[in-house]
Amino acid sequence: MKPLRIVLLLLAMTAHADDGWGTLFTSPAERGGEARRDPVTGGGSERFDGELRGRHGVTRWVDGQPQRLTPDGLKPGQRRVDGKVREAYEADPS
Repeated sequence: MKPLRIVLLLLAMTAHADDGWGTLFTSPAERGGEARRDPVTGGGSERFDGELRGRHGVTRWVDGQPQRLTPDGLKPGQRRVDGKVREAYEADPS
């Protein structure tokens, strides 16, 4: 029984499944390729990735970059596309 477990463990270690998650946040190419414009005037996009709370205060991540201020009208996980707030699960308009 033990040799079977060892063989299954070795097989499981060598199998690589694509889970579709990609990088944890965004890749450098995605961060550099997004145009950030003023959402009030329309156009562009703004994504509120989340926030990190620690002893030294709160750091908010907007479009993959650390910032101290919270984007107006956005909760973590939401993004603003062409002036409209979208949830993480909603597709961008085509």
